[in-house]
Amino acid sequence: MNTKLECFPCFLKQAISALKRINLPEERKIDIMKDISQYISTFNTEESPAYNTYLTFKKIYELANVEDPYYEEKKSYNTIALSFYKVLKNIVESSNNPLYTAIKVAIAGNIIDLGILDISKLDLRDYISKIIEMPLKIDHYYYFKNELQKTDKILYLLDNAGEIVFDKILIEELSKEKEVTAVVNEYPIINDALMEDAIEVGLNKSCKLISSGSGTVGKIPEFGSKEFQELFYNSKLIISKGQANYENLEGRGYNIFFLLKAKCELVAQNLEVNFGDLVFLYEKVISKKD
Repeated sequence: MNTKLECFPCFLKQAISALKRINLPEERKIDIMKDISQYISTFNTEESPAYNTYLTFKKIYELANVEDPYYEEKKSYNTIALSFYKVLKNIVESSNNPLYTAIKVAIAGNIIDLGILDISKLDLRDYISKIIEMPLKIDHYYYFKNELQKTDKILYLLDNAGEIVFDKILIEELSKEKEVTAVVNEYPIINDALMEDAIEVGLNKSCKLISSGSGTVGKIPEFGSKEFQELFYNSKLIISKGQANYENLEGRGYNIFFLLKAKCELVAQNLEVNFGDLVFLYEKVISKKD
């Protein structure tokens, strides 16, 4: 997915959102925004929006001399999400199709995106309940079940802190029969989950955890460690969570299932769905409407 005209105001909006979380004088924040405004004019539109978002945040962190301005919020959302764990687990275990329900639970967690949405005013419990009840606009569960029969190993590309509790529900279900390896970021970027977050929510108890070896927005294999690259390129089945991973990896022909909520109009257009729709897309299915 390439960067479009509409992405540039979004880069600036995300830059403002990041700067609001950094303790700097107002004058310094304005100076940084001026630098960022010039910097984004150099972006290659052949790159994905997620990659250019990464460049935006990386430059802000450098100019502001900060490492992880979202640290406290990530911890907070891990705690909030863990408070839903038992309820979510019960929803899955009491359903007629636990695996399918766990997939919907995982997608429900994709609302926890501090780079795009302000979810501080949402009633998360009510919102999550409604999301779980929504039908999937693209539903390739049939293909997923078929691909599951062909391998004993799954590579799971994680997204955000907090959200990883919802992924944990799905990973626990998959781990009953498969060996799951989940990938976190090596370095902080927005609220993407790090190893510390994954261990904090107990993911290490249900799967193997590895770091991508990079701090990109979305798990781009070319920027990753040798370990991640070998796993990625040799995986027979990959689950990719969230918009950033979709933006970076769609159209490459890998054996990937994308789990996400369309939180951006351009992503929705690319998927041929409506804004806010829930998606479980198999990359190798030619028609996205199948």
